[in-house]
Amino acid sequence: METATVYAYQISPGNDDLLYFTDALEQCQAAALEQRRDFNENDPDEGELGAMAIYRCVMRMPDQQTLLRVLNDETTLVEACVVERKLVALVTD
Repeated sequence: METATVYAYQISPGNDDLLYFTDALEQCQAAALEQRRDFNENDPDEGELGAMAIYRCVMRMPDQQTLLRVLNDETTLVEACVVERKLVALVTD
């Protein structure tokens, strides 16, 4: 089974539908910080944005059957391919 390690930050706490992926931890942290700056500048009345979790995700490459399940909306790519997910950092202002 071929795997790849990627990093993802969670845009909304507890919501795996809103993950942003990169191939390096530093890129993920930078992207999360940029998202926080944009949020604070564009939505100052929304209140304070909570900490953003960054995960190291080990993903298996999908086979044909997995791709078909994803394409037919039977599962998400994250559900089908992430075999390990570990919290590695939190990003705050």
